[in-house]
Amino acid sequence: MSLDTGAVALPAPSHISVVVEDIDKTMEFLSSIWGLGPWQTVEISLGKDELMVGGPFRQRVAWAKLGPTTLELIQQLEGGGPWPEFLKTKGEGLHHIGFSISNWDEMVSKLKQQGAKMVAGGIYEGKRWCYFDTKPGGIVVEFGEK
Repeated sequence: MSLDTGAVALPAPSHISVVVEDIDKTMEFLSSIWGLGPWQTVEISLGKDELMVGGPFRQRVAWAKLGPTTLELIQQLEGGGPWPEFLKTKGEGLHHIGFSISNWDEMVSKLKQQGAKMVAGGIYEGKRWCYFDTKPGGIVVEFGEK
């Protein structure tokens, strides 16, 4: 007998994200010890008109394949969001697990119903994204619209 818990299935993670102090030093280190790369880097600036939650920010982001997923590095350059506080209180490290989803509204609704807190979110390149800090467990997840 199976019980319907109302759970929403997650796809495989699209990326694992790490907040860093110096993205160039981190890319160089990870390339030298694990051969990660090539890296793609971009500078992202989002203003208040592009955000649903959180304040404007500017950051450098880098991506490299890590097996079947992607490793994402984030270096905060200016502004708000959860990244500066994470770096201040916890130091460099694993920040969130990202998922690319087609059921964005359903997933956001489900997490809100469960009491999870949206800590950042907005629109980037025409697609919605958001971070939720889940409790219990303390896992930060990012949902990016496919």
